[in-house]
Amino acid sequence: ALVLCAFITLAAPAPAMDKLTLGTVPTGGDGPLICAIERGYFRELGLDVDLVPFQGVIQMMPLIVRGDLKMIGGTLSASYFNSVARGLPLRYFVNRARSPVWHGLIVRKELGDKVKTVKDLKGLSVGVSGPGGFTEYELGRWLEDNGMSLDDVNTKTIGMPESVAAVGSGGLDSAIFVPPFDAAALKGGGVKMLHVDEQVKPRPEVSGIIYNSDWAAKNSDIVDRFTIGHIKGGRCYMEAARRGSNRAEMVNYFVKRGVVKDPTLYENQNWSELDRNGRIKVESLMDQQDFYIRRGYVQEKLPASRIVDEGPVARALAKIGVVED
Repeated sequence: ALVLCAFITLAAPAPAMDKLTLGTVPTGGDGPLICAIERGYFRELGLDVDLVPFQGVIQMMPLIVRGDLKMIGGTLSASYFNSVARGLPLRYFVNRARSPVWHGLIVRKELGDKVKTVKDLKGLSVGVSGPGGFTEYELGRWLEDNGMSLDDVNTKTIGMPESVAAVGSGGLDSAIFVPPFDAAALKGGGVKMLHVDEQVKPRPEVSGIIYNSDWAAKNSDIVDRFTIGHIKGGRCYMEAARRGSNRAEMVNYFVKRGVVKDPTLYENQNWSELDRNGRIKVESLMDQQDFYIRRGYVQEKLPASRIVDEGPVARALAKIGVVED
């Protein structure tokens, strides 16, 4: 009987894992997700998380609204605020990057001695992620604080891998890059880096995770387990970002899963910061909304309660505790 009991125990199937497919724009902001996947934090919570890469949040929006993606990671854009205003099922619920994130403005080498301040960008072409996107917000707020506006420069929508080549060849005057594309642009012939995000006040909430709220209402337990895993992954990532003992481990994860495959471009640069407790800087999101309203991208001003859901982070921290940030 004991032998039979032991056989039955050994033969019992493993508990079913909840599958979760998440869309992201591959950048250093994926660090918490990558660490949580590679170290097994999500698996320990009964989650099988798969990352699907996209060029930008705009491409992911139709998929999360339809429910094809349950969550997406990335910066907010004008399209997010407009989508929520139209009643689409979206909520931003956990931080994954905040300033300083070392978003760099890099100019072509011929302009290296000419661009000394933001006012020297007047009339130049600047590559951004897209109209109504976060890099346009960063650039626009920086210009506004110096008595200018986006109308004083020639913004060009171009992907960051393409921007690296365009700045290096002189086809683009300048562009805003996120790590590790900034290092690749400098290596490819661009010069001069100014950290754009550090010029913006209030210091910005840069990136987070958004869920489909119709799905989340029926799967709150999955949302809560995911949030715990993401925060644990964020703490792992931040140890490496601050050059802790797991730095080489995290570099290997980025090389394995990232677009950029040169490990030196990760090792030799500063990495984005995030809130190690997953908390959202709501006042920054409201400032972003106000900017998009001023630019005419957004027509309706939403209250914070329609933009963010702070509940999952609060519940996660009640279980795993708060750390000094």
